[in-house]
Amino acid sequence: MKQDKAVDETMSPASADHAARFVTQGRLARVRGQNILFSPSQRAIFAVNDTAADIWRFLEEGTSPQAISVEMARSGVDRLEANRHVEAALGDWQRLSLIRPCAPFSPSSAQELVSQVVAVAGLTIRIVYPAACAFPAVSVFRHLEVRREAADILLQVVEHDRRVHLFRDDGWVLSCSRDELPVMLKGQLLTEVLDHGAYELALHAAALVGNERLVLLCGNPGAGKTTLTLALVHAGFRFASDDVTLLDAKGHGVGLPFAPAVKAGAWPLVAEYYPDIDAVPICRRPDRRRVRFAVPGQFVPPSPAPIGSVIQLRRGRDAKACLEPVDPASALRVLLNGASAPGRELSGAAFDVLTQLIGSAQTYRLTYSKLDDAIELIAKACR
Repeated sequence: MKQDKAVDETMSPASADHAARFVTQGRLARVRGQNILFSPSQRAIFAVNDTAADIWRFLEEGTSPQAISVEMARSGVDRLEANRHVEAALGDWQRLSLIRPCAPFSPSSAQELVSQVVAVAGLTIRIVYPAACAFPAVSVFRHLEVRREAADILLQVVEHDRRVHLFRDDGWVLSCSRDELPVMLKGQLLTEVLDHGAYELALHAAALVGNERLVLLCGNPGAGKTTLTLALVHAGFRFASDDVTLLDAKGHGVGLPFAPAVKAGAWPLVAEYYPDIDAVPICRRPDRRRVRFAVPGQFVPPSPAPIGSVIQLRRGRDAKACLEPVDPASALRVLLNGASAPGRELSGAAFDVLTQLIGSAQTYRLTYSKLDDAIELIAKACR
């Protein structure tokens, strides 16, 4: 670890605010001569040098960033150099969610704001953005907009010294870079639904409608769920969800119709079914991977629908296309993978709902390599 940097190579320089105060959300320990930061929320370890460790201890005492720079200068560090160390450390720690601001930043009275009210799974959520960073997030959620004055939840976006902060009903939630905002907001909206929505079970599955019944697509990361979902919409299926589907007490499903985030490697494939994908603004995930949001044109009304088919995806290079039935136990295992329930604990009632679904739906495993083959097999089985 190089001692002339505030943090080690896992942390990149960023800027920080010299007026705001921050609350630490980690623990600092010195083990055999090395300073180690622990993030309980991420269960992650970060090695920091002595300068960063001193800055952390000042923050734990409630010292403002400006005062930290002053104290470092008194100890013999050049003031400009002290400012750079503090700015780099605070910027990195905000990005890593190791610190958070004490209170919402007050937007300037002259700042233009954009307000958007969206409805998802029975919840209405107002999102307030500074006009300067509202786009493209506003367009990503525009298809969810409703014309209402009142909302169940208020989310406020505040841009402060080149960082974007999200507050929920005046409580800080997260910070991110501007190009990460659409992805982070999508994640927060999903959290709101899972924490406050009315449902029995949430399944990690895409959902489409064919022949007036839902078709659920399940698969591990890399199975091509998002790409296949968009291809099926192009083939005539109606879009209900890209990632999460809720079940009610009858075993009927309601999709969460967030716009799919298409990873860069899939843009050429998706362009055949979504020709405007190259014109869509590029956003970033927290891991800095590039994505574009593809908003399908055909949406299903947000009302419960019976589930006709559950399809587990297995994509492999040069794999022969095959759609084969799977037994109920195997199908249950697939749906339980990544499932959640209110209170985060799967109850007996939630399991009963799931077995009811499996008892009435057709269950398959789809092995494929080419999208056209997968579309043909699914269309034949589900229509």
